[in-house]
Amino acid sequence: MQQYFGVSKKDNTLLLNQNDLNHIKTVMRMKENDEIIVVYENKSYICSLNKDLMSANIKEIFKEYKEKNNFKVYVPLLSEEKMSFILQHGTELGIMEFVVVMYSHCKYKLPKKDFDKKLIRWNKILKEAAEQSYRLEKPKLEKIIEIKDIESDANVNILCSLDKNNVKQLTDVLTLDNCSDTMNIVFGPEGGLSNIEEDILVEKGYTKTSLGDDVLRTETVPLMIASIKKYLEG
Repeated sequence: MQQYFGVSKKDNTLLLNQNDLNHIKTVMRMKENDEIIVVYENKSYICSLNKDLMSANIKEIFKEYKEKNNFKVYVPLLSEEKMSFILQHGTELGIMEFVVVMYSHCKYKLPKKDFDKKLIRWNKILKEAAEQSYRLEKPKLEKIIEIKDIESDANVNILCSLDKNNVKQLTDVLTLDNCSDTMNIVFGPEGGLSNIEEDILVEKGYTKTSLGDDVLRTETVPLMIASIKKYLEG
């Protein structure tokens, strides 16, 4: 059953976003009385489409809970294919916020004049991934920043490092005791983080953490940690 995010509720009727009309009408070829799932204010409802295809009548509650806003991932600026991969699968695995960071080793460059256009595209990917995975909230992605703007405002701040010295193992940093705490993850682009960048992050309060002896692709790193976190949370 297809899920959409509602924009307002009146009595037993939910209004859908006008931007979803083409998907409902042309892609899904839906018609009056077809069932969909509509999310509104941390609840999802099984609904029946009205004739206008832009509103639906509630039949029953499907899911109801408040998602934990505790998991932020700082993503290096990558190619469009890799960004899409991380955003799609990271959403499925419960990441609540993405912040895009421009590092010195980023191969992909983005002029500031294109920031807004990219943010709109990435947020569309997040919306579609949230709908596909029946998330009750779309993850946030509002900023493209430099390393100086990275925050260490979580209880657990993990810096994924390729350094072989002065690093802790992931099993010592991400544990059963803290897996549900607020968490920030930082990792580098294809060329890794420079020594200077790692030093800056350590000064900000990040713990240099090894993910093991194997060198993972950049886009694999946040998904690995998200999977472990989800497993530990039960």
